[in-house]
Amino acid sequence: MKYEIGDKIIVLHSKEEGVVVDFISTDIAMIEVEGVRFPVYLDQIDFPYFEMFSKKSSGVQQKKYIDQIKPEKPEYKFKTGEGVH
Repeated sequence: MKYEIGDKIIVLHSKEEGVVVDFISTDIAMIEVEGVRFPVYLDQIDFPYFEMFSKKSSGVQQKKYIDQIKPEKPEYKFKTGEGVH
């Protein structure tokens, strides 16, 4: 079999992570997602590893080096000349 009891899985249609709890038959497994147990067909679940490695991580920022930083533009103030306005 592809899965064993205790394997972490992901439900394909809802992208929720769960654990395989029991096997009902050769093509139906009982899984637990967020404390709720329900049966699913084995073709509706998959291992979560591809999903973890393929999505982009938003928490990691690239380092900025000094030559990549744009120089600040000076603020221009209106200069008033001498004389009558």
